[in-house]
Amino acid sequence: MKIKLFVSIIASCFLYGALHAQVILGTDTSQHIKVITSSDFTPQYWTQKASGDKTINKTGLEGPLMEASRFLSQATLGADLELTQRVASIGIEAWIDEQMALPQSRMLENLNAVWAEVIEWYLMNGGDPDEISARPGWTIFNYTWWETHMNSQELLRQKIALALSEILVISFETDLSGHGPGLADYYDVLLKNAFGNYEDLLLEVSLHPTMGYYLSHLNNPKEITEENIHPDENYAREIMQLFSIGLYELNQDGSRKTDTLGNWIPTYDQSDIKELAKVFTGLGVGGVMENEWVDDPYFGLDIYLADMTVPMIMYENWHQQGPKTMLNDYVIPGGQNGLSDIQEAVHQLFMHPNVGPFIGRQLIQRLVTSNPSPDYISRVSAVFADNGNGVRGDLGAVIKAILMDQEARSCEALMDAASGKLREPFTRYTHFTKAITMEHFYGRYWNVAYGFYNATYQIPLASRTVFNFFLPDYQPLGQISDNGLVGPEYQIHNSRTSIEYINQVNDWAVWGYVMDDWENNHPYVTYNIDALTALARDPEVLVNRLDVLFTYGMLSERTRQIIKDAISPLISGNYRDDRVRLALYLMMISPDYAIMK
Repeated sequence: MKIKLFVSIIASCFLYGALHAQVILGTDTSQHIKVITSSDFTPQYWTQKASGDKTINKTGLEGPLMEASRFLSQATLGADLELTQRVASIGIEAWIDEQMALPQSRMLENLNAVWAEVIEWYLMNGGDPDEISARPGWTIFNYTWWETHMNSQELLRQKIALALSEILVISFETDLSGHGPGLADYYDVLLKNAFGNYEDLLLEVSLHPTMGYYLSHLNNPKEITEENIHPDENYAREIMQLFSIGLYELNQDGSRKTDTLGNWIPTYDQSDIKELAKVFTGLGVGGVMENEWVDDPYFGLDIYLADMTVPMIMYENWHQQGPKTMLNDYVIPGGQNGLSDIQEAVHQLFMHPNVGPFIGRQLIQRLVTSNPSPDYISRVSAVFADNGNGVRGDLGAVIKAILMDQEARSCEALMDAASGKLREPFTRYTHFTKAITMEHFYGRYWNVAYGFYNATYQIPLASRTVFNFFLPDYQPLGQISDNGLVGPEYQIHNSRTSIEYINQVNDWAVWGYVMDDWENNHPYVTYNIDALTALARDPEVLVNRLDVLFTYGMLSERTRQIIKDAISPLISGNYRDDRVRLALYLMMISPDYAIMK
């Protein structure tokens, strides 16, 4: 329905000395402007009134709300209307600063509390105490992840930790599946360093036993030629290729350098891998869990009895002695202890000029757009190199630069066909659980999410390879690759997962089966849609609210009409609930939502 308003505006300009005060409509609710309209429109069945003064004051403008919603889709794993309104009120930069000041959640601490409750629940329901495992596994880590996601106020830190987990990859699709405390402690390292220094993060990751096991530098021996024993090269390769400098020399804007023949210049070769592998020798288990067989850790002890929350320690007798020659002929001197070798090696990798553009680009991809411009990457790389106070590798400054950059905030990006990204399936799931009120009789958010993992191939710390769920340079066939662009998330978007995702949305939106666990007689988490059913008598009003929550004003007229046409005929019985469920379903599977601009 279109309403024509005949508006007469009488404005007064006040003279202060020789200057006239400039009046900008919509910026001040106390302006001395009188508005006279032919009528104040009140929709049928509503008490709200479309009064004439809303044509010029801030209360009628949704631009700031939509911009806040767009920002929160980049900076969080999901936001509700209250948070969106608050960010619109205080401003984006103020919210970022506020978030970075919040204390870190403790995944390991939370996991221990969840594990104690699971045991108590098991015993209360007649479980056999002798059947309780010695430590929690991946399912308890998942419960803990979701408990933290639903209850924590540090929304930006949670988003960055998930992004880092997709760069510095470990996975419980290994024997780590039985080591929930180790998984939680590793995630704590990501949370702790999300706004810290990348060198500190890289060193802590290198010494974490879960990474040591996953990339096989745990119990990595020195060379013993007569026994044909040589250092394992796995971690030496991956810390360079995936965690720091990448395969080719880069310019600050992320483009690849070339030699005089136009060939890309490799950052390292096999000899560099062999030399760096010598550095990561001698690391072994740093602690043991309570058991009847072993009192103290030793080199060669496997992870079965290990305390996977204690950093690996150096067993000097198994560390390769002597000098090691790194990239660009940098020599780590002989005669120092093994941990000093590792610290020096990590520092040299961290100081390589590739790290800023290599890591910066991937963080932009996880937060804002799959195809950042060279200028965007260059600006972020410059902040990585120097945060403005002479500090290199300040992730807090890097994250703020990414989110405040003109390519993240300007309207031009919304209209650029090359801008934006396919939302990761897992972040669509988390978004739904934060945008819509969740409800649970027991007040717990234990979610194993295994059905979602099987459907979409994605949940935290469950990549099937060290290369993450998808590669940063993946190019799906078609217009994206034809135009020289990339679409990383499309690597797990195929004829099977796309349909399975729709089935998952049907479970959440239509049936309310949002979360589930594997504990006996423990009910699932569902939703409370009362706030939306109050709007559902008018399809236009309901769709407008969903646009704020999920598509920040970018819902196309076509999709909007499809949703309204689908829900408008529902007029009998509990029709409002039915309208909300169907509208949520259609919104969550729409291309307007799937593509984040």
